[in-house]
Amino acid sequence: MNNYFLIGSGARGAALRQFIWVMLVVLSSFTAHSFEKIEFTSSSQRPLLLELYSSQGCSSCPPAQKWVNSFTESPDLWSKFIPIVFHVDYWDYIGWKDPFSSAEFSNRQRSFKSAGLINSVYTPGFVVNSHEWKGWFTGNAIDTSKLVRTSNITLTVSADQDRVRVNYDYIDPKKAEEGRIHVAVLGFDVETQVKAGENAHRTLRDNFMVLGYQQQKMHSGQHVIQYPKLSATAKKYALVVWTSKPNGLVPTQAVGGYLPQGFKF
Repeated sequence: MNNYFLIGSGARGAALRQFIWVMLVVLSSFTAHSFEKIEFTSSSQRPLLLELYSSQGCSSCPPAQKWVNSFTESPDLWSKFIPIVFHVDYWDYIGWKDPFSSAEFSNRQRSFKSAGLINSVYTPGFVVNSHEWKGWFTGNAIDTSKLVRTSNITLTVSADQDRVRVNYDYIDPKKAEEGRIHVAVLGFDVETQVKAGENAHRTLRDNFMVLGYQQQKMHSGQHVIQYPKLSATAKKYALVVWTSKPNGLVPTQAVGGYLPQGFKF
């Protein structure tokens, strides 16, 4: 026996038909938006990877963060430089536990020191393309004229709501080398009411803050990577993917960009 849902004629039936039609349009639009292709491809030049090591427990960090926040207005963002802000945990003991800090991020900064790429571990600490950069302390801008040609890798990143597909090709396969792939989800307009420590009673606003990060060994021309667990939600997100030498510190290519407004992980 077949069961049919009948819509009668008359005013009530017309209203119901109109309601169903509207719902079908909304659902179709939602489905199209949900599966909209999100893709970033690296250019022939490798952008500068600017890493800021920061902490909400450090009174010297908000001015550096404010400077990085302003990069959202730069026409060179993503194409010539990519900023990422790692919050370290080694200041958590002095009064305020940074909710976005991570021992992993602290250890990453210490790894630069162990490799002889920076002189000491401190905040705010800038690393540009794996080397210590102190230009911010003297009011200097980032010199994007020092862009270097890509070291032999072209990156294409496709993102959907549950995973990231990373494809990389060697321009010269004879020069293929081992390395690592890094994935970072960045948060924007993240506000924190700091209640203790050196920044007590301040409202801190962060852009380019790493909310989730992971890395893995490059093993083939394609990787399918689940998004890292996020430490918080944000009003807006960006995705950054880069490759590096086997030590995980020296970048070999990078690409990134904003995710659509309302993107859900």
